Amino acid sequence: NLKNRKSGFEKIEKIVNEIKPDVIRAYSPYLTGWFAAKCAKNLKIPFYLSLHTNYQYNKTNIKKTNLKKYFSFKFTEKFIEPYVLKHADKITIVYKIIEPYVLKHGGRKPEVVYNKIDFKKFENATPKNDLDKPLIISVGNLLPEKNHECLIQAMENIDANLIIIGNGVRYNFLTNLIEKKKLQNKIKIIKSVPHDEIPRYYKSADVFALAYDPNVESIPMPVVESMASGIPVIVSEPENGDIEEIGDSVIFSKRNPNSFAKNIIKILKNRDLSEKMTKSSQKISNKFDSNVIESREAQIYQELINNNTNS
Repeated sequence: NLKNRKSGFEKIEKIVNEIKPDVIRAYSPYLTGWFAAKCAKNLKIPFYLSLHTNYQYNKTNIKKTNLKKYFSFKFTEKFIEPYVLKHADKITIVYKIIEPYVLKHGGRKPEVVYNKIDFKKFENATPKNDLDKPLIISVGNLLPEKNHECLIQAMENIDANLIIIGNGVRYNFLTNLIEKKKLQNKIKIIKSVPHDEIPRYYKSADVFALAYDPNVESIPMPVVESMASGIPVIVSEPENGDIEEIGDSVIFSKRNPNSFAKNIIKILKNRDLSEKMTKSSQKISNKFDSNVIESREAQIYQELINNNTNS
């Protein structure tokens, strides 16, 4: 932890020195990133940092719920994160919205390397035959930033069925909301589905919708998975206008029930639009295939190794 990090570092440095890696990679700008950055500097190893969430937003948000944790973040922001970011030889991010955080703390300009999916697994999935139609699907942890209540309220005005796959702290709140709105006959929450079954649920749906907070994440994994499955996608409109790589293949909605209901109905009633979005989304989502992403990561490793050898 932050208090014993110096004594802990000595043990970690010894282990890394015994392994003698060609590259050391960290997935966090916090303590684990600090260990990696220190080891890389002392042992003259290239340091690769990859970031997977909007750290600046998370820190601001935690202030409302956990003041003690917020103050520990203030410490890391001053003494840990700048060191990690400034010493990284390569920084990649999974969303463009993370870039301002990197630059603010002195890191070099990051490269966007998106989260990866097995494209063929979703493209070739077999639909389930036991689900009520028409069907809207939403996948994501039941957390406030996912805003599942927006879709539940939208369903009051939609003649269709909704399946939400996910679990979390909002489960009781959401189930109570469904009962309050008397929507039990067309909304179902499934806490958990085997990973191999998820593609079949996507493939069975007519629409994927998720009213998540675009300040936290700009392309959640279920969005890309549903695009690869070939179903139209409706997501939250980004506040800064940055639509990443998926802009032309999805419909953006305001984060309110009326906007989502309007766009869901538009897709359900317009087969030509649905087919057009299917073709576009599958074409775009192919860029997120694991073969493409892993090939770029392999190139990054090789570039770091070559630069270190030449220097």
